[in-house]
Amino acid sequence: KPVSKKERIKLLDALRGFAIFGIFIINIRTFSGYSYATAEMNNNLLLREWDSYFNWLHSVFFSGKFYTLFSLLFGIGFAIQLVRASSSDRSFIAFFSRRLFFLLLIGLVHLWGIWFSDILVIYAICGYLLILFKGLSNRGLLWSFVLFLLLTGLHDWYLHVYSGNYNFLYQLISDKWSTFELPTASTESETFQMPDITQVIRDGSWNDVLKFNAIGPLLRGYFIAFDARLIKVLAIFVLGFWVGRKILFNKLHENRPFLKKTAIVGWLLGLSLNIYYVSEVNTADDPLAVFLKGVLEPVGYISLTSAYAATFALLYLGKLTGTFNRMFSSVGKTALSNYILQSFAGIALFYSIGLGLGKYFGSTLLTVAVFVIFIFQVLISNLWLKYHRYGPLEWLWRALTYGQHIKKTGGNNKSSKRKKRHK
Repeated sequence: KPVSKKERIKLLDALRGFAIFGIFIINIRTFSGYSYATAEMNNNLLLREWDSYFNWLHSVFFSGKFYTLFSLLFGIGFAIQLVRASSSDRSFIAFFSRRLFFLLLIGLVHLWGIWFSDILVIYAICGYLLILFKGLSNRGLLWSFVLFLLLTGLHDWYLHVYSGNYNFLYQLISDKWSTFELPTASTESETFQMPDITQVIRDGSWNDVLKFNAIGPLLRGYFIAFDARLIKVLAIFVLGFWVGRKILFNKLHENRPFLKKTAIVGWLLGLSLNIYYVSEVNTADDPLAVFLKGVLEPVGYISLTSAYAATFALLYLGKLTGTFNRMFSSVGKTALSNYILQSFAGIALFYSIGLGLGKYFGSTLLTVAVFVIFIFQVLISNLWLKYHRYGPLEWLWRALTYGQHIKKTGGNNKSSKRKKRHK
């Protein structure tokens, strides 16, 4: 059955909401087309003289860090569910597989019908792979994590040293782009180019966007392959599984000395590595440097992510419990709904079929937009949970997973409590 209020670890809900905020900081750059635009395409952006500073801040403090945090929380959730299932006579694998199957369906609808850069499908696939690690010891989990990091280094080494590529996917995208007669950013190239994505976002018609969504899975597969994203996400899932065990059996999330050490080491190592690699160090001519970058860049992400989580936990355990709960917990409890809502907001605001602000919003204004939209999400999430136990998509996901109707109502508002007492 679903986790009761008493069983929830409130810190994890708040961290999940914080992760949703950080993910949006990066995703909004894709919604607007900014991530793929050429300098010429960005000539009309407002406040563009500030964009280079915000680009640097995003690269150092946000890029790769918050999908890492969310993936870590997924692994922690897996550990919690596994322990809960072990205390009862039911098949955890069947339950968790069913849960992942419906997450995969939601992700596929999102990927094909709404936004081409969906993460849910990757989570579902890596979730199935994570099941294979459920019998490993803590030491086995850590060694598996290290192995995955080495694999990312080997992948980068293959791409750069041996001119590895995924041309078959690129060719499929180019062929589809030509067949669908989608807009292009330049007439100089006969094949698909990354700025073509921005051209569709900023100038495409409804028909163009629908055709573009049909190519979405190919584009996503191409990006995932080049980034070795499946390996990286699975690595973080495994690490999160280890952390989840430590939380359940050793109360790691309440161990202040450990959290302080993690924060200090994470900030020092994470900032150093991220600033170093954001400075665009040229490693193309050195095979060892290419391999090390493939290993150490994810280490930099994970280190800084660990610093965020540990610092957040320390503040949460201090005087900011109430503030963080109000700001992040409701969003964290409705994370799936809010993630999809961000997609609708991004398309409505920045696509040409919406308000078309993508032509004018660069890194600076996009950052401002995230804060405004996230405040709105905080308000509606708090309001929704006053009258409902789950977010709309969370309720649907649970109902499908458990194969039964789950009570929608049962919020925390005082009026509902008074009505219950009166009855």
